[in-house]
Parts: sequence; structure tokens; C-alpha cells
Amino acid sequence: MSAGRTVTVQTSDHGTLAVPEPSWCRGEHLSRTARADIHHEGEELSATVDVPGFGRVSFLTAFLSQYPFAESSGRGVTVAVEIEGEHHEFDPTSLANLAAAVTAHALYGLLPLRRQLQAIQGGGE
Repeated sequence: MSAGRTVTVQTSDHGTLAVPEPSWCRGEHLSRTARADIHHEGEELSATVDVPGFGRVSFLTAFLSQYPFAESSGRGVTVAVEIEGEHHEFDPTSLANLAAAVTAHALYGLLPLRRQLQAIQGGGE
């Protein structure tokens, strides 16, 4: 966190709070939320692909995330990744596992399917 940087958030259960703001946070906080739901979010990073007939599509949107007053989960910084419409929180080890799974899927799933499709479209099957 950067020294001395704070944001004022009006909560529904603890009144007005001055909350330390991490340097990576975009600074967008909902008013009238419960203190436990105060959420720091970093800039979103997404993979994108051009889908024929549809246009550019984003997927695996990811960002730094922290709930500094969480009551039922950890309060540390994680990376949130959107998968099937839900955001899932990853620590460094689980994020490395996700990256390995995505890489393996590309190498051993998508690229072999591409070769098979090329063979079918080229008259090989």
C-alpha cells in the first residue's frame, strides 16, 4: 500500500470509514455497502479473440482483489479470474496451476483439434 493514501467509504453497518487504499486499486468503491464487502480491485486484464461472425470476445478476465474487512474468507490480496461467469480467487500457487492448465489445454487440446480440423477441411478425412 502507498503510505497515507486512504479512501472514504460510507458503509451500511459502520458509518463512514477511512480505508487504507492499495496503490494498485482503481479506487472505485460502492457506497452503503457492508464493511465486510469493501473491495479493492485492480485493473482488469483479459485474453481476447476474434470470433468469426461475432467479433472480439474477452475471456479469463483477471485482476488483483482484496476484501480488507472480510469476515468469512481471507483478507489478503489475491487474483480474481472470471471463469464461467463467476469470479474465483487465486493465490500464487493456484494461479500458476490455472496458467499451466490453460497452457496445457492450448497445447494438447486446441492445437491438436486445429490439426484435425485442417485435415478434415483439406479432404484428409
